[in-house]
Amino acid sequence: MNARWLAAALLVLAAGTAQAHSFLPGYDEAPSLAAALERVRAQPDRHVLVYFGMSEFCPVCKEAEAILTSRKVMEAWKPNYVVVSVDLFAPTKEERELIEQAQVRWAPVLLFLNASGRRVAYARQLRGERDAMAMNEFVSQKRYATSALGKYSQNLDFGLTELAAQGSPRIDDRPRLRDVTSQPHERLGGDALRQLLTGKRMRKENQDWFLTLDFGERKLLEAAGDRKDGRGSMRGVGQWYVTKKGKLCVDIDMRGVDERWCRHVFRAGETYYLSKDLRPDRVVYRMVAGGG
Repeated sequence: MNARWLAAALLVLAAGTAQAHSFLPGYDEAPSLAAALERVRAQPDRHVLVYFGMSEFCPVCKEAEAILTSRKVMEAWKPNYVVVSVDLFAPTKEERELIEQAQVRWAPVLLFLNASGRRVAYARQLRGERDAMAMNEFVSQKRYATSALGKYSQNLDFGLTELAAQGSPRIDDRPRLRDVTSQPHERLGGDALRQLLTGKRMRKENQDWFLTLDFGERKLLEAAGDRKDGRGSMRGVGQWYVTKKGKLCVDIDMRGVDERWCRHVFRAGETYYLSKDLRPDRVVYRMVAGGG
């Protein structure tokens, strides 16, 4: 997406974007994007931080929020940003429009805008306070305006992605297998995976859907889902099993949703990740415990 077009789109939406959920208490939060941009224009050394989070079923969001609200990070970040929170799990109408314009499908995503509403940087993962401090230095000191890296997208070794002010592709917010294996993790399979899933309700997220999966006895699987854009829902039944090679396989009969796959399962923290193969750049999908 062209950054100038994005800026125009954000400004069009700004007047009505209402904040429904606060993810970063203690920060200078604005009730709308319009209000945030107005404050930043009056204080040009600051930036707008649009935080895309999820109010439910997102352990990695809570990890990022814990980092950003830690004493050390908050002291460094708070003077530099006006925050607007957007909930991908239960967005308001205005938030959903902003999600579509920014083309964000996953969480967390931190989107940084200058006073004119132009995207200057984003981060899709923070692995600790060190990452957060590096991101803050890059944005607050406006290094995006002078850095050679600002001419193209670049994945840095601390897991951040910088984008050019003059034009950039859509935000690539999809987690990759390398993001999982770069942190403490374990690969699950066999009896351990069967015992883990039997009788459990899990929430699975993909690019377009939130799915609830009930893993029953005798390989019975019941599923329900809602589109992320709020434009549809579905239910279905099927089966699940674990192969001899340790892959989780799912076969669900749901109109409009293809949920017939076998995936490697990794666990990192409280989140499970499903990967088609073991290539580091493979896109992975998240699955978390969804209650009884």
